[in-house]
Order: sequence, then structure tokens, then C-alpha cells
Amino acid sequence: MKAGTASADITPPLGVVPQGHGTAIPSHSVLAPLEVRCIVFEDSGGAAAIITLDVIGTTLELTQRIRRLIHDACGITADAILVASSHTHCGPPMLPLAGLGPDSDYLQRIVDAAVDCAVVAQQNLQPVTMGLGAGSAHFNINRRPISGKYTGDALGALEANFGGIVDRRARVLRIDNEAGEPVAVLFHFSCHPTTLGGTEGFISPDYPGLARSGIEQALGCRALFLSGCSGNIRPRILDEKGEFAPATESQLRAVADELASTVVATARALRTEAAAGIHHRVADIAVPFAAPLAPAELEAYIADESDTAMARLTRHWAIGVQAAVEADKVPTAESSQMQMLKIGPLTMVTIPGEPVQEIGHAIEAEWDGTAGCEELWPCGYCNDLIGYLTTARHHVEGGYEPNAYRHSNRLLPFKDEEDAVLDGVRRLLENRVPAA
Repeated sequence: MKAGTASADITPPLGVVPQGHGTAIPSHSVLAPLEVRCIVFEDSGGAAAIITLDVIGTTLELTQRIRRLIHDACGITADAILVASSHTHCGPPMLPLAGLGPDSDYLQRIVDAAVDCAVVAQQNLQPVTMGLGAGSAHFNINRRPISGKYTGDALGALEANFGGIVDRRARVLRIDNEAGEPVAVLFHFSCHPTTLGGTEGFISPDYPGLARSGIEQALGCRALFLSGCSGNIRPRILDEKGEFAPATESQLRAVADELASTVVATARALRTEAAAGIHHRVADIAVPFAAPLAPAELEAYIADESDTAMARLTRHWAIGVQAAVEADKVPTAESSQMQMLKIGPLTMVTIPGEPVQEIGHAIEAEWDGTAGCEELWPCGYCNDLIGYLTTARHHVEGGYEPNAYRHSNRLLPFKDEEDAVLDGVRRLLENRVPAA
């Protein structure tokens, strides 16, 4: 196996409005730069690339543009290219989301940077060995209220649920050169990057980017972040009432330092070995929509003239649903794509949205250890961002995640999304790849 890395700066100019919190506050300073990271792998069987972006997400169309151009420039099969977003809420608009939309020039800048990084990474290929391990970090917490506390849509209902499901594994793939020195570290963690909210006016990669910098400084190699299934998980930054609050800069750095420290300690303890085997597969999925609200409920939202950002967005959404119903153009499903990418001992399965933690564990349960890899990482926010993907239980309970579609450019809520994702996983893991 050979690997090479590269990076580029994609920090936008000040004044852009960060996307992720539905506000219109222009950015006034850069807390840390936004970056592209790329690692290219190659062996006798082919090549693959992982692109990580400090952005809230990408559309599948943008991912496909990046893939086509990397294929043209590097010869890497498009389906072997993974585009992972950190999901920072302190970056520029990338999606038609929360009343904001992307700038075409900035999107092109990201495409160009991703392609350039892939070219440079391919030029830097060198023989490598690999080692897998895991540590733990403890700043993440479930944010869904205790069942029964809220009912209905309850869009603002988020609270620190100390008994809720959470995954505190900080998983690591160390990649060494022939001298036994680290070339790169991939690290995987499940927590929303909302430590410092976009309402503070900072451009920032949030804790993943700051942790990445700490890892790179300690190990002298490039680090790439892959998100787990963090749709209902966020940093445990609480005010004096025990409610979620934006972090101070020192709290943000403390969170990043905790993750960096465990990744560094884990990586240093790992022994790497020769690895081979690059395999990839994609599976189209269709996540079904539920039926629209009754006409009377839509009329009630439209009649609400409250002058708040949430009320305005909800009115706009309800008018759109009403128009679709009247025109008999109500969508039945959202189409997207999942991907399996196996690099030596590690298999990554991507999810095109914001999967809750329960879906991540269900994906791992589908892997029975015979997929020819030592470990499987479910990776959210990859290749596409179609919205929150929750469980049937969450739809019954209500709350933020199953209802956030109203502010995510979707007319209707999803249903049976866990089934759609797991069906995709089963098709990705069909005809299991033999161990290298």
C-alpha cells in the first residue's frame, strides 16, 4: 500500500454569514482557518481518495463534480472518492438551508482546492503501513430530551440527556512510512461540531479542526477528521441552569485538546503493519417521505405572523407545502447514495445526512466481522446532506431532529429512514470483500 497527503486553505472572506443556526450575523473574525485535507491510497488493485472539508455539508451534485474532476486529473475511479464534511456551523453557506444559500464562486473554490489536493497527494505517494486503535473522549452527550418531556414538533427541545445513548470512542487509523514515522492519522468521533455557535460571528472549523491542529503538531503528520453518527449528540457545554450554551473560546480549545490528546496517545501506542486491499462500492438509496400535514395545520402555520426567524422560515415552509399539495407535486422520497470504501484493515460506510447515534450502532451490528476488515466506521455527513436521519421511536417522541426538515429545504418529514439506510448497508456489504 502507498499513501500521500495534501491540504489547502478554504477560509472565506470576512462578512459571510455562517450557516447552521438560522441567523443573519456576518462573520467578523477567523478563529482558525477552514481547510481541505486529502489522502490518496494506492496498491496493485487500484486507488482511492478521501477528501475532508471544513464545511457544514455538500450536495451529491457537488460531490460528483469533485469526483469527476479528480478522476480526470488522477485517474481514480469516481466511486472510490469519499467527500466528508466536518459539519462545522461556523463556515459559509454550502446548502439551501435555514434561509441561506451557497455562493457559486466559493463552491468552485472548494472544487478546485479538492482537485489540486488530490493531484498533490498522488504525487506524494510512498509505501506505508497501518494500525487501528481507539481511545475515548467524554465531552459529547445525547441532546434528546427524556422521553415524554416534550411532545409534538418541539423544535427547540434540546437538553443534556445524561442517560441517552452516546458513543465516546475516538477511533484512529495510523499510517506510517517505511521509517516507522507517521504520515497521516484518520480520526473518527461522534459529536456535533456546535461547540461555538455561528451566532458569535467567528469563522471556525470548531473542535474537529482545532483537534486536528493539535494532533498534527504532536505527531508531525497530517490528520483527517471523519464524523460518526452525531445527529443527536453535541458537546456538553452547559450554563448555570444546566442548559446548552455556546462555548467560550477557552472551552472550545479544552474540548479540542481532550480529543487531540486521546487521538495522539492512541496513535503513539499503535503498532503498524503492512496492509493491502482497496475496495469500493456505492448503493443508491431512496428515503421515503411521510404524508403532508393536514390543510388546517398548514393554515395555522401560515397565519402565524410572529416576527421571528423561526416563524418566518416556518411560514415559508408551510406555503411551499400547500403549493405542492395544490399542484399535486408532493414528493414521495429523497434519492441519495451510500458508499463503502475499504482501505486495508478499515472499512468506512458513508451516510448522506445527519444520522442519529442509534443508526450508527445499527450499522455496526449489520457488520458481522466477515467483511474482510478489522473495523467498520459509520461516517455521517459524507457525499451528500439530505437532512436528519432518525429512528421510528424518535418520530413518535417528536422533538428537534425528526422535525428539523422544515428549515432544511424539505417539504415533508422522512419516515422509515433507518430501514432505508440499513438496506443500503446490506447491499454495500453483499459479497463480502475477502481479507487481504
